[in-house]
Order: sequence, then structure tokens, then C-alpha cells
Amino acid sequence: MARHAGRGKFALWVLTVMAAAALTACASEPVDDDPGKLVDMPLDWDDIDLAEADLTLPLVTPLEINTLGKRVGEGQVFENLYTFQGLRGYLLTSRIAFGHYTNRVSDELRTGRVFYDYAEELSLPPGGKMKVESIHRFENGDPRTKGFYTRAAAEPYHSSCFIARIGYLMVDYASIERTPESVDTIVEVLLCGKLPSDEVMLAFLGKLKAVENRAEFRQRLSKSTIGTI
Repeated sequence: MARHAGRGKFALWVLTVMAAAALTACASEPVDDDPGKLVDMPLDWDDIDLAEADLTLPLVTPLEINTLGKRVGEGQVFENLYTFQGLRGYLLTSRIAFGHYTNRVSDELRTGRVFYDYAEELSLPPGGKMKVESIHRFENGDPRTKGFYTRAAAEPYHSSCFIARIGYLMVDYASIERTPESVDTIVEVLLCGKLPSDEVMLAFLGKLKAVENRAEFRQRLSKSTIGTI
């Protein structure tokens, strides 16, 4: 599998994403409930091979991956930033490897008004703020998963956009004390262009898992034709 090229292009995409995702919580929220302990995420992203992805996204995505970046912050917050061929925007995954996000984050993820405000404040150059349609609760059959999705537009540049913000509990360690509402992973999506149907996007987001067996993941990925770059 070829590593992606165009580091300068990817850096430009990162700048766009950082401007668009200024309100994202996963790069600045406390790992625990100590308000003085913030996650300090580095500004730089490293371009990586799909085999190094934190989640199984490259195996299940219906979209062709263009670039994949990685960074790791204090508190072992692993972030992956995806862009896709033919689409503007990004998909950002953030996972705390041995812990979970605060109760406040969990509360926000299950509150429709918070999601609506979050989506409305997003922007994707050269467009302005998003005009958000009705929001819908995301469900994947796991009661621990919480979040919302919507369609939106930022005319005249972006007439069809898909926005989602979803929290998952990917790994349930018996040794880690948590509440039933705890999540360890947040996936944020802002993609505009010729997108698959909502049903396809939701099925894709419902299949995401943490990569636990790296050798098996690499083997499956080497036989996959979806999501390759």
C-alpha cells in the first residue's frame, strides 16, 4: 500500500480543518474531571499509512481516502484526520486510549441543542456558516453510543454537506472506573460534495471500531480495495 504524497497539500488541508473545527472539544477537553488538567494537543500532524489508522475506518468507509494524518496529545489522546477524494471537508477521530472523556462531554454529545449550535458554527472555506437542516439522533444499536447528524449547506459553494458528532465507547476496560455514559472516542464529520445517502453514511459510522489486533488489521487492509489511497 502506497503512502500518500503531497505533504504540502495535506498541511494546507490541516489549516482549513483547524479553522473549521475551532469548536471541537476533543483537542481541549480535560481527560478527567480535574478542570485544571487540559489535553495539550500538538499543532503538527504526521502523514501516515492507512495501516497505522487508530480505528477500522479504512476497512469500512464507502469513501475513497485522500489523506490521513495523526497526532498524539497529552493524556494519550490519539487523533486521526481524514480527507476524501472529490469531497471538501474532513473526518476527525479522537480516542483516549486508556480512559474516557469527562461527564460534561458525554452530556453535550446527547444534547440536541448543543449539536445544533456546534453544526451551525462550522464553516468550510470559501463558504460561511452552515445552514443546518433538521438534526437526527445517531443510533448504531449500542446504548453507549451517543450523538447526532444532519444535512447542511453553505451556499453558493457548498450545497450538500453531511455533519455528525458522535461519541463511542470503543474499549471497555474492567480496570477503568467509569459511568454508564462514558465515551472514549469522538468522531466528527464535516463533508461537502457528492455524498452517499444518509443510510450509507450512517451504516459506515455505525461499524467503526478500535484497531486492537494490528497484524490482523494490516492483513485485512492489504486485501481491501475500499478506502485505498
